[in-house]
Amino acid sequence: MRPCVRFVFVGIFALTLFAIPGQSAGSLAETGATNDCWTTSTGRVYVPETGHHIAEPFLSAWRAYDLSIVGYPVSEPLEVDGMTVQYFERARFERHPEHAGTEYEVLLTLLGNWISAGHEGDPEFAPLAGGIDQPDPHADYYSETGHYLQTPFRDYWRKNGGLPVFGYPISEMLIEDGYLVQYFERARFERHPEHAGTPYEIQLGHLGRELAAADGIDQQPVPQAEDAVDFRADPEPRSYRIPVLMYHRFGAPAERYTVTYWDFEQQLIWLRDNGYTPITMLEAYNGLFGGAPLPEKPAILTFDDGWPSQWRAAEILDQYGFKGVFFVHPDRGMAPEQFHDLAARGHEIGSHSYTHPALTTVPDEQLWREVHDSRDALAAITGANINFFAYPYGNWDERVIAAVKAAGYCGAVHAWDGQQWTPEKRWIEPRVEISGTLTLSEFAALIDQSYQRSERPTGFRH
Repeated sequence: MRPCVRFVFVGIFALTLFAIPGQSAGSLAETGATNDCWTTSTGRVYVPETGHHIAEPFLSAWRAYDLSIVGYPVSEPLEVDGMTVQYFERARFERHPEHAGTEYEVLLTLLGNWISAGHEGDPEFAPLAGGIDQPDPHADYYSETGHYLQTPFRDYWRKNGGLPVFGYPISEMLIEDGYLVQYFERARFERHPEHAGTPYEIQLGHLGRELAAADGIDQQPVPQAEDAVDFRADPEPRSYRIPVLMYHRFGAPAERYTVTYWDFEQQLIWLRDNGYTPITMLEAYNGLFGGAPLPEKPAILTFDDGWPSQWRAAEILDQYGFKGVFFVHPDRGMAPEQFHDLAARGHEIGSHSYTHPALTTVPDEQLWREVHDSRDALAAITGANINFFAYPYGNWDERVIAAVKAAGYCGAVHAWDGQQWTPEKRWIEPRVEISGTLTLSEFAALIDQSYQRSERPTGFRH
């Protein structure tokens, strides 16, 4: 008989970074597990590496993780003990229909507990007394399970999700099959010295495959369904050059944060005549993460703060058939009905916070209001999904990113730092500031990356 298996919600954010006011630390991990806005046309993909499909709701949960954490699917979705499950190389997903539409709909099996059942009496699995049996003065002790976490596994645990992803340690480090390993509630860490100094030095055991074998699951590949698109897993991360232009005010006189309407229109004409296709943030993320095709020369036109002068700029966009992305505050700048009208015309609305503070300097309660409440307010005003956030002053740190994730956004941008978009920068994708003092030739060179200009305010990443 298989050992009893416990379950946990899907979560990907470090609990110690940010605490949502009125919620437990654990609930933060529950909040943003499936805040992906990109989809395939059918909501189903085929993974040729293992020859299996992934469909919703497992698809969104799977995309929330790096492949090194859960791996590829090794089975189709199937019924086990009256529940829909799917096995992956390093995990097993379970669907709980009684929680449909909530963060509890997809739960993960505690595979570390499953594989180690029956070893509780082994010396390496026996709980230790904190401070008495400490193996290393720098080791972290977890009284919940009575075990330590130390080098070389501690850094990997911290950098890749920590407690909500891997759970607590349930053993000390030990040697198995010549490798240094340690068991956690949801994983087995393995140190591979042959890959020392590379990202592959610490790897997770294929506990999902082991559970599938123990359950008698057929792991052989299946033919690709006609309505399933290929999952694209490039050997190198996808990277796109996407100039994301950042505008502020419009009018005269021209200055750093003010572009004249005439100059703005000339810039749009230059983009059109030089083969650039303005797209939305959602389209860019669909290309970067969802594998959707992008234009040969994409560009994104973003407008910060919702200044009233941007209303006329939007009318100029409409004349050329271009869509803009307006990062605004719910109760500042243009009137609410203007925000609603912009969204109705096909422009994209994102949040730029409520009051435009430097978010790294505010307490948790205000941070949550700035990122979460502003999103809710803008959604109510526009009737549209608010998928993206722009950091005021480009000011961010890990705590701020954790709050933006937990608030349910799909991604975020800051400012400057070039035009190269990659999945690793999902929460800090770069933009290009467009100053009103640029000549058209300087604008053209800036977009084509042959002209460098930086005017960052001191003290903040704008």
